[in-house]
Amino acid sequence: MRLNIYPLPPQRKIPEFEDKEVRTVQQDPRFQNTNMTNWCYTSFVDYKRCQRLLGESHECCPQFKKIYKAICPNAWVERWEEQIKDGTFAATLPEKKK
Repeated sequence: MRLNIYPLPPQRKIPEFEDKEVRTVQQDPRFQNTNMTNWCYTSFVDYKRCQRLLGESHECCPQFKKIYKAICPNAWVERWEEQIKDGTFAATLPEKKK
């Protein structure tokens, strides 16, 4: 018999999420057992490329956004957004779709 020496604290209920199903993104086989930094960056760049190539309201783009919002630190995303605005972002992004 295995004893639980360090019991988990009780889960705190958040009223605005009580009736919603909260799920995270599925695992990506390209990034197994690795630091999540590459997956974070790749998902952010994929989202920006999707937005620019297919348009901001295309049905495929929200999946990339969901991934990077779930795994990327907010400070990184803010910095990347500023770099895109300043034209100093490291990745090559296509021109915005007209």
